[in-house]
Amino acid sequence: MIGEAFVADYLGVKLTSTNNERGFDLLDSDGLRVSVKTITTSTGVAFNEATIDLVDRVIVVWIDTAEDQLAIEVVFDASTEQLMQVAKAPYRGKRRLMRNAMTFPKRISTTDRFDVGSVVDTYQHGNVLIRRHATGSFTALVNGDPQPARQLLLAMRDEMGLPDKATNTTRSLGAQVFSHLRGESFSEASPSGENE
Repeated sequence: MIGEAFVADYLGVKLTSTNNERGFDLLDSDGLRVSVKTITTSTGVAFNEATIDLVDRVIVVWIDTAEDQLAIEVVFDASTEQLMQVAKAPYRGKRRLMRNAMTFPKRISTTDRFDVGSVVDTYQHGNVLIRRHATGSFTALVNGDPQPARQLLLAMRDEMGLPDKATNTTRSLGAQVFSHLRGESFSEASPSGENE
C-alpha cells in the first residue's frame, strides 16, 4: 500500500476507491490503468500473465531501507508494451522484470558522506588527515580524497605501539589514537577545536 500511495502522489491522482481492482491499482490522469509493484531487496518483479493485458502502464517503486531514513524511488515507469519487450519470457504464468531493466539511483559511498557533525579536532600525518567530529565519529582524507578511516587508524595505532583493544571500531580506535597523541605529542597535531 505504501507504493500505491507514493505513486498516486507521484502521478498527482487519487487511489481507486475500490481496493484490488482486477490487474491494476490506480488510474493515472489520462485514464490509463496503472499496476504498481513495490520492492526492497528483491532481484525482480513478477507480473501475472493472465491479468497483464488489463494494465496500460507499470510502475515499480523501490523502498531503500539501507539508510537511517527510508527513501522511496520510482525505478521503472513504462507502458505494458515496453514491459513486454524487457521482461523475461513467461514462466509458470508469470513474466519477470529483472533488476537490470530498472533504473536505481546511484548510491553515494559512505566515504563521500560528511554529515557526521562538525570537525572538532584534526591530526595531519603526511598526506593523511584524520578528522574527529563532534559526534565522536572519525573521517579521513588522503591527498584530499575521502577514505575509510578505520584502516588508517589501525595502522597509526600499530605504529604507536598501542595495545589492541577488544573493540576495534573506528570510534574506539580514533579515541585511542587521539588520546595518545594529545597526551604524548600534542605539537604534531593541528587542533581545530576542543582537546580531550
